[in-house]
Amino acid sequence: MMSAPESAFPPGVVGLTGGIASGKSSVCRWLMEHGGLAGLSADELVAELLEVGGEGWRQLRTWLDSGFFSSNGRLDKPMLRREIFSDTRLRHRVESCLHPLVLTAISERVAARPAFNQRPMLIEVPLLFEAGWQVLFNKVVLVSAADDVCLSRLRARDGVTEEEAHLALKAQMPLERKRQWADYVIDNSTKWPETVVQLEKLQKELDTIVAMS
Repeated sequence: MMSAPESAFPPGVVGLTGGIASGKSSVCRWLMEHGGLAGLSADELVAELLEVGGEGWRQLRTWLDSGFFSSNGRLDKPMLRREIFSDTRLRHRVESCLHPLVLTAISERVAARPAFNQRPMLIEVPLLFEAGWQVLFNKVVLVSAADDVCLSRLRARDGVTEEEAHLALKAQMPLERKRQWADYVIDNSTKWPETVVQLEKLQKELDTIVAMS
C-alpha cells in the first residue's frame, strides 16, 4: 500500500470504489447519465498510461520481463493481470509504479474542472482504499456485492477460470474493512432496479454536499 497523499480534492469531488466485478462502472455510468454528474475512471487513465510510449509503459519497460511485451512493444495486459493476482511482490511493484502516475493524472483533471461547475464529480478508483487515497475525498461511495455474485460476474466478463477469479478477489482488501471507511454503501448484489432506488437517493445526497460547499 502506498502512503496516503497529503492534499485533498474539493468537497464536490467524490471517490467511488468497490470490489472487483461489483458493478462500479455501471453505478458511475448511471450517476453520470441520469444524475448529470461528471465522471473520471482511473482504469481509463491506466489504459492511457500503458499505451506504447506512455509514461506507465516506459517505466514498466525498464524492469518488467520482456515476455510481457509483444514484438511491437505492446504490453500484454491480460497476461500481466493474471500474474499480479498470483504474485504479491509483482503486484505491489506494478502498483507502486502506476499509482503516482494515476494520482497525478486525476489531480490534473480535477484542477481543470471549471470553477462554475456545481455538479458533483465522481472519481472511480478500484483500489482507492488499498492505495490510501480515501483521505483525498470528502466523501467515498462503496459499491458492494456478495462474493459469489462478483465471482460469477468476473468469470462471465473476463473469461477467467474459477481459480483465477478467486485469486483476483483475494488480492483485494476485504469488503467489510472497506465498509468501515465508506460514507455511502450501494448494494449491487441483486436486480438492477433495486440498485437504482439506492442511486436515486445517493444522487440527492451528493447534490446536497455540493450545494453546501
